[in-house]
Amino acid sequence: MAQNQDAPEIARFYTRSRRFPKVLGRLHDGTKIPGGPYTLTQALVGVVVGAIALTTRAQWGTGTILVDVPLALGITWAAAWGAGRIPATRRNLLGVVIGGLSAMMRPFEGKYREKTLRWRPPHFAAGTAEISSAAPAREQPQAPARTTAIAKAVPVISIPAPRPITAVERLLQQSQSK
Repeated sequence: MAQNQDAPEIARFYTRSRRFPKVLGRLHDGTKIPGGPYTLTQALVGVVVGAIALTTRAQWGTGTILVDVPLALGITWAAAWGAGRIPATRRNLLGVVIGGLSAMMRPFEGKYREKTLRWRPPHFAAGTAEISSAAPAREQPQAPARTTAIAKAVPVISIPAPRPITAVERLLQQSQSK
């Protein structure tokens, strides 16, 4: 009973804003792991990649164990180091990988109404443009020549554009309408 009271209590609190990963820093006898501490993800990736590299040595190896084992250890170390560079977010890593793969498999142009969009090939657009240093004088538009007798009987009336109404005039109109 006295031994339990002397042992320190360890409590871990995690919030959404901060996550502290659990790490492996020492061996069972207390000696420090070379290059450590390592996260659990790095340890798992290192073990899996190392096991795969050593079991598939016949497919990729040179046949010399003095070359194959250091090469497998280098690949394992690179995979574990890369796993340590993955940001610790609350997003599922499998979901990120599936999202990336689905984005790569979709058509580059996208889809619209379940059909793949196709870019039209470039075409020549003809036209002319004239740039002059002086501003052109505004000409009054002329009414088109009308050929029917009915159109000649209708007079052309030009209506001036209404002047803008100020905010005060608008308020006066609103108060008079009520």
